[in-house]
Amino acid sequence: MNQSELVQKLNDFFEVQAYDESGFWSGILAANMPVYHRFAEADFVQGSWNGLMLCSTEEIDRVYLIVFPDQAVLDTILALELERGAPGAMIFAHHPADFEESGRGFLAISEAQLEALREHNISYYSCHAPLDCHQELSTVIALADAIKLHDWEPFAPHHGGLEGVHGRVHNISFGKFAEHLAEVSELPYIRYNQIRFNGQPVERVAVIPGGGDDPGHLEQVRDLGCDTFVTGYWWLVGDYEYAAQQREAMRALVPRLPMNLIGTSHYASEMVVMRDQLPGWFRNAGIEAKFIKQPDPWR
Repeated sequence: MNQSELVQKLNDFFEVQAYDESGFWSGILAANMPVYHRFAEADFVQGSWNGLMLCSTEEIDRVYLIVFPDQAVLDTILALELERGAPGAMIFAHHPADFEESGRGFLAISEAQLEALREHNISYYSCHAPLDCHQELSTVIALADAIKLHDWEPFAPHHGGLEGVHGRVHNISFGKFAEHLAEVSELPYIRYNQIRFNGQPVERVAVIPGGGDDPGHLEQVRDLGCDTFVTGYWWLVGDYEYAAQQREAMRALVPRLPMNLIGTSHYASEMVVMRDQLPGWFRNAGIEAKFIKQPDPWR
């Protein structure tokens, strides 16, 4: 398949130019911007930071779906492409950078990794806010569907769109709900530092995949009358300044929230769309898509 044709379909469907994240990512990756400017497409780094980031080939016959460019994930893709002679492939990623949830936070893709992708004819397409906020196919809709949320409505501003939904689930105990959430997120359990049972029955649920540590969003969940909040993480455990700041904010806010809190992991909450929705979209577009799992959901 011609890569330009697929990229245009993706750009149009997700309306990637409607979400300007240039300030967000250039701030996070400031120290590594020279590498991105060297390898990334000019329209990407000078534009919205969504769309085709690395162009390594003109023809592709496979797409790899990933949440983060984890080293193990990229190594798996490179091995699969080497095995079949590297005829041309594209990575469709939710983020243009890696993320260590239990360590240093966001990390730039290294020069060596980008060189390896280019050498083996593997392009890289990043779709962050457009995939979070799309009205038909998104990280939040996929997770809401997996936990059988119904009568939901969007909320939570995010780079010009809305990244959360709130709705209802059928009457279920908190324990059973947490077990079901872990199951659909492919986790063996929910971590103790990401679970808070506040004695509320689980009926009115708000969902924001990925980072759920925005005090404004948590206060909005409270004001909507939700009894349970589901996210990737609400308590940041990483060893970096922003994480420490957010922990202080949560210490002050959480005691005032009359609701249950559950965090799966940033990766686990956002991989559901890659597993459940995107393969069908690419199949309808005329190309094979394979979801590549991250070995450690909490790394």
